[in-house]
Amino acid sequence: MNNIRVVLVTSCGAKKEETPQPAGKLYKSSRIRHLYKRSKELGIPFYILSAKYGLINADTIIEPYDKVMTPERAAELLPQVKETIKSFDLVIFYKGGARKEYRELIEKACEETDTRLISFGYGNMGDIRKLGAVLHGEKTD
Repeated sequence: MNNIRVVLVTSCGAKKEETPQPAGKLYKSSRIRHLYKRSKELGIPFYILSAKYGLINADTIIEPYDKVMTPERAAELLPQVKETIKSFDLVIFYKGGARKEYRELIEKACEETDTRLISFGYGNMGDIRKLGAVLHGEKTD
């Protein structure tokens, strides 16, 4: 994927550490922690779609919070999400475990900014190890 600006995205998690942390470490989710580690290994940016912060870089330090994505909140966050993804040519969204509102928000933001979206994964971290194949354009079925 030479010269293509790629970003890895997933939704936030409910369980969080009790003190401010980089977003990639704040969430106690093994899904988020795995993707954070893989993004570092692969050298691609990793963002988390948060009900409070919107689309946040995983290295940004954030405060713990208790907020769930609703259709209304997704509509409020859409401009910020669109502004953030405009910097990228391709969004790879790991949707495993993501609620419908998160999936629909990233899909709408990509559609409205004409940004290519690859969405993969299913519940319980299914397909999470296929990130490398997705990045290289290989079939994952």
